[in-house]
Amino acid sequence: MLRIRCRFSKKDDMVYISHLDLVKFFGRAMRRANVPIAYSQGFNPHPIMSFATALGIGVASDAEYMDIQLDREIEVELFMKTVNATLPKGLCILACKYIDKSEKSLMSIVARSVYAIEIKLEKRMNKENIEKEIDEFLKQDEIIYRKERKKKNKGKRYKKIIEVDIRQSICNIEVLSLAEKKVIMKMILAAGSENNLKPEVVITKLNEMTGVSIVEDSVKVARLELLKKQEKQYVSLMDVAT
Repeated sequence: MLRIRCRFSKKDDMVYISHLDLVKFFGRAMRRANVPIAYSQGFNPHPIMSFATALGIGVASDAEYMDIQLDREIEVELFMKTVNATLPKGLCILACKYIDKSEKSLMSIVARSVYAIEIKLEKRMNKENIEKEIDEFLKQDEIIYRKERKKKNKGKRYKKIIEVDIRQSICNIEVLSLAEKKVIMKMILAAGSENNLKPEVVITKLNEMTGVSIVEDSVKVARLELLKKQEKQYVSLMDVAT
């Protein structure tokens, strides 16, 4: 079996589909493209694909990743061209490369997610004041977020409020630009199966704990990159042995 790693984008109307539907779209595209993808055994065989981490509904991305198993080798450019021709508008494979069989799964290596966040302010602020508010926010020893968690006890379902300290999951926040009341920020947050922080949660806490007043429903999120830890630095998931 051969493994090929792909980086793809998810935009336009595709930002509103679920992760399950995303998997179905790619499976259908592989079949239509007639690429030599490997299938699972059993009564209901399906394409052998795995993804890095699910993307929230409504979030665009230029940095989604999947690993695909193939029965035989196919030229990378031909693979991309034939599969992209069968994908719906909004999904596009941007890069591919064969990876070594020993390479760990995507889900197990994801450590950081990089986002571009666009917000609209309730009132005008200069960039210096926004950065000062963010600096004070990041100086907090803890940032508590309260969320609901569904529980079940003796057949009865109920909701429980739990408190989570998200401070250590916020790696960096940087103001990229300011135009009138529109701010674009770059956030680097913890990601992966063990610790995954959504940017919307950080925006909620920024709104609560700082003087940066954000217009409700003005937030737009796009994922720029997913990173893994390699020695003492964080690198792209495409940085792998071939």
